[in-house]
Amino acid sequence: MGDHDTWYTLLPFWHDLEKSFEEGLRRDWKFLMFQDTHFTMVHVMGALLAAALIIIAALMYRSSLNSAATNNGLLPSRRLTLGAMIDGIVGATYKLSVDVMGEKDAKKFLPLTGTLALFILCCNLQGLIPGFLPPTDTLKTNLALSLLVFIIYNAMGIYRNGTSYLAHFFGPKLGGFPWLFPIFLPVEIASHLGRPVSLSLRLMGNILADHKVVLAIAGLIAVLAPVPFLLLGVLVVIVQTLIFTLLTIIYIGAAIEHAEH
Repeated sequence: MGDHDTWYTLLPFWHDLEKSFEEGLRRDWKFLMFQDTHFTMVHVMGALLAAALIIIAALMYRSSLNSAATNNGLLPSRRLTLGAMIDGIVGATYKLSVDVMGEKDAKKFLPLTGTLALFILCCNLQGLIPGFLPPTDTLKTNLALSLLVFIIYNAMGIYRNGTSYLAHFFGPKLGGFPWLFPIFLPVEIASHLGRPVSLSLRLMGNILADHKVVLAIAGLIAVLAPVPFLLLGVLVVIVQTLIFTLLTIIYIGAAIEHAEH
């Protein structure tokens, strides 16, 4: 298989599906690193697959909780079950959130942060399965997630703190150093605009590089040689999921924090 060939491309209707979307979605303009691209719906299918897996896992986990409640079960299973895996991922996300924004806000934003962690992890893991591509190895998927985080933390900052949130763009103590306003404003704006860009590029760069390395090694020696790189890939998948989720928590926590001045 080539770089853009997956199990999806073997479907009889796949090429017709791509052509039907290509006319309206293909990018014709070029600028800097945005050159000619191979149009494909593979990443969209990968994202839909990750979403479907999360929904199925959530329903199965909910069913297991109801069953445990019916049987008066108090202790979690000692086996590595689906419920234990979800508990571990969402529980770790919740603990990180509590440390940054407190217990009350951690519970409020857990549907967002927990879903992000599960979705990015499921997307990243697809790069370790032969015949699949990780949706997070493209800027399109990552930028969509990053812009969602950008909009939410700014909206929550304005909702919680009102004009005092906007005042921090002008620097500390709004009435103290008016001559610094022209300096602080562009710096703060650039800093905030750089957050979704850095989130997107960091995730894309690491997942894309890891996927390319595994493909290159598997192409040279298909037996046993890729195993150490696959194990390293698992570490990359977990770390990149942690970094994206943790930065999201930090951005939201900083935005909703009440200003002292």
